[in-house]
Amino acid sequence: MNLHINLLRAGALVIVLALAAAGTASAQSARARGMGGAFIGVSDDETATYYNPAGLSQIQGREASLQAKVNERDIYHWDSLAFTGHIYEDSPKDAFSVTDYLEHNVLEEPVPRRPKYSYGCAYTEDYRSVEFGKQVGGEFLGIRRETSNFQLAFGTRFPIARRMLAREQLYGGIKFDFANVDRWIKTLGTHSKCDSQALGFGLMYHYNDRITGGLTVDNILERVNGTGAQRDGVTLNIGGAFRLSKGVLISADSTNITNAPRSSQQQYRIGIEKKFIENDFTMRMGSWNGTLTLGFGMAILPNLRMDYAFYNGDVVKEHQIGAHFTFD
Repeated sequence: MNLHINLLRAGALVIVLALAAAGTASAQSARARGMGGAFIGVSDDETATYYNPAGLSQIQGREASLQAKVNERDIYHWDSLAFTGHIYEDSPKDAFSVTDYLEHNVLEEPVPRRPKYSYGCAYTEDYRSVEFGKQVGGEFLGIRRETSNFQLAFGTRFPIARRMLAREQLYGGIKFDFANVDRWIKTLGTHSKCDSQALGFGLMYHYNDRITGGLTVDNILERVNGTGAQRDGVTLNIGGAFRLSKGVLISADSTNITNAPRSSQQQYRIGIEKKFIENDFTMRMGSWNGTLTLGFGMAILPNLRMDYAFYNGDVVKEHQIGAHFTFD
């Protein structure tokens, strides 16, 4: 009898640990969330670290954000920090320059410098309690899970793009993903831990001022440590964005086209963003694999924007807020 119970527990533990390898936190923003998560072909803020590292080189200046799920945090919450910066083509010189003096002391807006290399990092913590498992069921039933996720990305503009495509608007990037998952199985009284490291890359092409396309490939190289842990498998994701008119952006994504069985399920996302009042106020709406999302953004200060997003989940409703900072 005891042998049978022990074998049953061991089998259940292996299954749960296998599921744990597929569970990673998402360094999403309230802005992207409000647009249904369709951001692969946009990726024009610091969350490009997560969505498409190639998009980092589109950004001018340094940006940072703080994101959080704000409702029912005792049963399910996640918080995220992200930052991006650049190494510019023309580095500041120690010697006195009339041009630099005029740009930084006379002109109201200095002439923007072109990033040569861009970098971004994001850290996310995701907590889901046993009560959350009761509501959602499935793989979360009877389980408390804590996930920490760190991502480091680099992007650049391809110097050969002008010769190949008669344009310089081709960007590329790579992303390193480090995840740690702790799971406590209440019904079995067991604890498991899984660590993973993965490498992916992304591309982004500006066909013109209105149309942008993005592509990412995740888990090209992947290493997973933990009893019973398995690799997620390579996933291909594509997205596009179309600027319908000034201030109106439409985007659409398709994720996990390769249908890697252990990665996140295939999803189709679409979103729209409309800016008002000289870009000081923005409304957003989208569909995340058939689930409605809504959101808005508001400029509080010249360098500070606040965002809100609502995800109308069938079981768990999510309210998310974010603060977006620009430094230069």
